[in-house]
Amino acid sequence: MAGKPAPLAAFRLLIEYDGSRFQGWQKQGAKQSREGVRTVAGSLEHVIHEAGLHLVYLGGAGRTDAGVHALGQVAHLHLEAKGAPRPGELRRILDSALPQDIAIRDVQACPPRFHARHDAVDRTYLYQISRRRSAFGKPWIWWVKRPLDLDRLQRAWTAFEGDQDVSAYADLDTEEDGHSRLFKCEVAEAGSLILLRVRATHFFRRQVRRMVGASVACALGEEEPRRVVEDLRNPTEAANLFWGAKAAPASGLFLEAVRYPGDPEPGKPTPTLALP
Repeated sequence: MAGKPAPLAAFRLLIEYDGSRFQGWQKQGAKQSREGVRTVAGSLEHVIHEAGLHLVYLGGAGRTDAGVHALGQVAHLHLEAKGAPRPGELRRILDSALPQDIAIRDVQACPPRFHARHDAVDRTYLYQISRRRSAFGKPWIWWVKRPLDLDRLQRAWTAFEGDQDVSAYADLDTEEDGHSRLFKCEVAEAGSLILLRVRATHFFRRQVRRMVGASVACALGEEEPRRVVEDLRNPTEAANLFWGAKAAPASGLFLEAVRYPGDPEPGKPTPTLALP
């Protein structure tokens, strides 16, 4: 007769990271450590094991791709309750051993039933475009060398708002239907930076980067904003291949925030660095 599961200590983590040297959030299986595949979840699990804690499960709210950053990734962490630290002590353990490109912003105890991904109301991504070359900001921006028409950029970007079939703008699995509710698409300026922000129920792989790439193509005069609308109304395989080739670099993309029931809506878009 199987014994009862060990009691759990459950924690909610708020994490930021520079994704430049990571192959995304998700751990790539048991072969990761053997082959040197560096992921954010794998780095967290390594520190937890090295501290002698008994990890049961670690899950994130969003599976950021290789090179994508996070300002507010949320994770749920389950440890065996016996010997588990208090939230403040757990934060000190993680802060003292994690690499410099991962930072723990907050640790809270939470109910074991809390699930970072399933319980989320929506997610917000921020993309930073620079209109000038930067000696310091290259890992966190996309420098577009040619002049951008902000009116055309705005028209293309805001065309994504609403209940949409984004099949032309995402790398979908066969079982995914491509529908997503995009609550708000915003454009803001901050010095030499153009900030593109989108908030939605969920996102598919490479969706935001393709949306940014499509909007920039319109701002450069390479495509018309009405094509964005047409490919949302009637997505085709040809459109998916076309916009896939136009995807923006991962360097400018940040998972800005994950919102849960009762959380306030995000304020105005703000840059992660100052580029006058």
